[in-house]
Amino acid sequence: MLATEILTQQHHDALDLIDELGAASDGETASYDTIFRRLEDALLLHMREEEEIYYPALAKREEFSDVLSYSIPEHEAVRQFLAQLEPMSPSDDAFQDTLADMRAAIEDHADNEEEDVFPKSIEVLGEDRINELGKEIENMKNAVNKRKTATP
Repeated sequence: MLATEILTQQHHDALDLIDELGAASDGETASYDTIFRRLEDALLLHMREEEEIYYPALAKREEFSDVLSYSIPEHEAVRQFLAQLEPMSPSDDAFQDTLADMRAAIEDHADNEEEDVFPKSIEVLGEDRINELGKEIENMKNAVNKRKTATP
């Protein structure tokens, strides 16, 4: 599968989890905690895949010289949003505001990548290379999941 397809699906999955989290209530603390952990895990893995596999492949080409200059700070912002959200209760106004801000940041990031960076990367690097990157991403995901199931 193409790296761009995997990363696009992950963007959509993260936005769906954000919607689930926003709808969580304090009465369902276990559900909220589970959704938050799933969202956090998904976002951290996604950012790692982009930072360690996809972006380095792009950085080798002059056409993408600016991608890292804005993508890495966008990832840092998401990490900060996650850190802010973790201790909050979903019933807090600040929680809902922070979650909305994080959603907007992820939407902007995803739109830019899906509309510009991803199609351009296929054009410049070629479908075969993007497919190879997809395999690397799948291997990283499988290794992370294997470690999770092996750890008590």
